[in-house]
Amino acid sequence: MNTNSRSYSELVKLPTFLERFQYLSIRGKVGCETFGFNRWVNQRFYGSQAWRRLRRDAIVRDNGCDLGIEGREIHSNLIVHHMNPITQADLEHGSRMALDLDNLICTTLHTHNAIHFGDESLLTPEYRPRTPGDTKLW
Repeated sequence: MNTNSRSYSELVKLPTFLERFQYLSIRGKVGCETFGFNRWVNQRFYGSQAWRRLRRDAIVRDNGCDLGIEGREIHSNLIVHHMNPITQADLEHGSRMALDLDNLICTTLHTHNAIHFGDESLLTPEYRPRTPGDTKLW
């Protein structure tokens, strides 16, 4: 799959959390440079009014749920993730992709790290409600 072709409109066609995760997975390596010494470029972007408005729109659209899956509400450390990673050049040249709602999805910190640097083993297991008789005390 071409990693520069991910979109929210395609992602939502995938019904399960795992399918959505696999669609987004980059499987990068920890320590690979993104902005390096020029981290100030993306920090300035993430502090902008335009980003804050777009971030809010993504959270509302996804109902604050991990990968937009109902029932996987994010209660802390919500990250709005660019499905197609943005570069310093994208920010310096005003690439449309940096502020495109179709390029964003809500994730937890665990899901975000798994997308970038891991696999399914890093994901938080799906919540399963307790039922009578599902456990023994001793």
